[in-house]
Amino acid sequence: MRRKLAYLLLAVAVLLMSGCHSIEKIKNIKVTSASLQSVTPTGLRSLDVVALLGIDNPAMQFTVEDISGVLYRKGEPYVDFTIEPITIKARTAGVYELHASAALRPEIPLLSVLALAKDYDLAEFTYDITATVKLRSGVGKVLTFKDMSVKDLLD
Repeated sequence: MRRKLAYLLLAVAVLLMSGCHSIEKIKNIKVTSASLQSVTPTGLRSLDVVALLGIDNPAMQFTVEDISGVLYRKGEPYVDFTIEPITIKARTAGVYELHASAALRPEIPLLSVLALAKDYDLAEFTYDITATVKLRSGVGKVLTFKDMSVKDLLD
């Protein structure tokens, strides 16, 4: 009986140490690239976007869901957006498609968007984003990032 208990404790210790090793690797997750693949108008004030995001994930698999945010121009809210959930595979480096929907805020005149098409500067744009990150076990955490630079994301 004691021998079985010793083996059980050893197995639990090994699992805990391997889990801690994976948790340390979370710090090493990197976004390696970001680009727009397509932009499709879905009305006068909205569009669908497909972006490609390169991710190097040396840690465990996780899912990012409930992703939403606001795009700002010169500090003023400009566009609301949502992104479909995405699962990032464990211990891989890959490129993932992000499917997003975006809608121009009601207080933004449509003509201002047309003027932007002619002359825009990415440095004028920032975004806030909120998402829930869940592990396969179902454990999750809500993450919020504020005042992120669009230029830094796309450079």
